[in-house]
Amino acid sequence: MAAAPWGVCRRAALGFSIVLTFLLGPFVSTPLAAPGAHPQTTVPRYPVDVRGVALDVVVTDQKGHLVSGLKEEDFRVLELGVPQKLSFFTADRTPVTVIVLLDSSASVRSNMRPVQKAANRFIEKLARDDRARIGFFHERVIFGPRFTSDMKEHSAMINQMRPQRSTHLYDALVESFEALEPVPNRKALLVFSDGADQGSRNSMRDVLEAARQSDASVYTVGLIGWSADDGMHTNQEILEQIARFTGGRAFFPGNDKEMSKAFDRIRTELHHQYRMGYVPAGGEEGPRQWREIRVELTRRKDLVVRSRLGYYSNTQPAP
Repeated sequence: MAAAPWGVCRRAALGFSIVLTFLLGPFVSTPLAAPGAHPQTTVPRYPVDVRGVALDVVVTDQKGHLVSGLKEEDFRVLELGVPQKLSFFTADRTPVTVIVLLDSSASVRSNMRPVQKAANRFIEKLARDDRARIGFFHERVIFGPRFTSDMKEHSAMINQMRPQRSTHLYDALVESFEALEPVPNRKALLVFSDGADQGSRNSMRDVLEAARQSDASVYTVGLIGWSADDGMHTNQEILEQIARFTGGRAFFPGNDKEMSKAFDRIRTELHHQYRMGYVPAGGEEGPRQWREIRVELTRRKDLVVRSRLGYYSNTQPAP
């Protein structure tokens, strides 16, 4: 059955404001690991009662190479144009929980095997303390039973994929945000699709609203699909827009090799982010509103910064 439209979902729309007890929890005692490494981690807890905003920030040079070694004083965070004082900062690798959402509709039949191969490669190379959940979709989305680091469980889900039926992409995205909502720490959504939607009850607007209300980073990989109406196609607009909203990134590989590289790049980027947070100056009094966030570098103007664009303040639970 298709998902209910986002506007009528009964959920606590917590947006991007979450309790610092969870934000500070998954800090790691070792520096960022090299790609493919599995460092041991510790999980200290810091009982903080205030509400704060967490940001996962990616910094690259002009050629897209990840930049490490920056310090807290190299960043400036502004909310609605007002500078914010950081409550915590780390450049260490922190565990991530990720949904890998794979298009299994008939329109991407020719890409099914390369997608399965690349997805298995991505899962196998996650760090030991990361968790994942596989989902694939056509007229409905089918998720694995849990978030886990069990590679056999992930591989079994990936290998169940068969090309069939139409592409309810928007419904699958909304359901993925809902599945990630209870996750307290760093989270991400990795989407492989041609970006075309056929028959969803949710709209593109509903998807973007769901992205605004989630604190998950979204990475999209655009596949080349085919339909009798449109021929060969990839809907880049939705894939780029949802990634940009959340501080993620969109990839459009031209062949199997580039697809595997896209998976590797996403995995590496998830493990090489700056994690920082703050308590909004002046609190969140007043009506619910979208609060724009901008992260800048104080000295290195030659670098590119990516992060979430904002969050909803004064969010109230659903009745």
